[in-house]
Amino acid sequence: MSLLEYLRRDPECRNLAEGAIHAVAPALEDPDPAAPLAQLDDWAFLLAGRMPLPWNTHQAIDALNHLLFVELGFEGDRETYDDPLNALLPLVLARRKGLPIALSILWVDLARRLGFDAVGVGLPGHFLAALRTDFGLLCFDPFHQGRPVGEEAGAQLVKAASAGRIEFHRDMLRPAADRQVLVRLVRNLHLRFVHAEDWEEALWTGTHLILLDPGSSRAHKERAFVHLQRGEPGPALADLREALRLSPGPDSEIQAWLQQLESPG
Repeated sequence: MSLLEYLRRDPECRNLAEGAIHAVAPALEDPDPAAPLAQLDDWAFLLAGRMPLPWNTHQAIDALNHLLFVELGFEGDRETYDDPLNALLPLVLARRKGLPIALSILWVDLARRLGFDAVGVGLPGHFLAALRTDFGLLCFDPFHQGRPVGEEAGAQLVKAASAGRIEFHRDMLRPAADRQVLVRLVRNLHLRFVHAEDWEEALWTGTHLILLDPGSSRAHKERAFVHLQRGEPGPALADLREALRLSPGPDSEIQAWLQQLESPG
């Protein structure tokens, strides 16, 4: 199944782990999600037998974190953080390490299989998992063994990720739509490929960003840049015209590129 087929079947991307595999499929030797999803089923079945009776949310989360970060040994990859493998969920499951967003997708998917209303939370520069409860949003950091994150810890994460350039405010701790979680996952890869000037890989990530967020001027603009680097002015022009159409306001950079490409000779 392609990403486009998956999005037609599950446009809200509620099956988040499956979506995370389809979203990065061109980077995988085996893009079939069956085996990774079966592994998640097995872990969820194991966890279900450990759920506390009578029900206690905090004990249930302790059991989830203990399985993932103690028994299975998942951890944030601090040594090779920028390795694209850290964003590929099947390889994250195999290697037991990954980016904050990949580990959060794993955490959210398992929590949902246990019946929790689990969501992703996209802080600037860092990604969290969270539960929507009667007491409000409870945030956790799977990159740091699932530790709880309140406003103070959230502010520290934003400060560290942005080197103090971004000021934290509590609205940053809000749920992200599942489809936007996948946009952020693919953009992580896209930026790494662009930085490495790997234009072949950046072309598919640019295309997947458009599939995930077709109304985004930014996504079309980003792919136009990749086409330009690949010496493909025709596709670049088409993307720039669409980016301009979707742009909420004037964009001098798009206009400059269009003028250059549309000029005779």
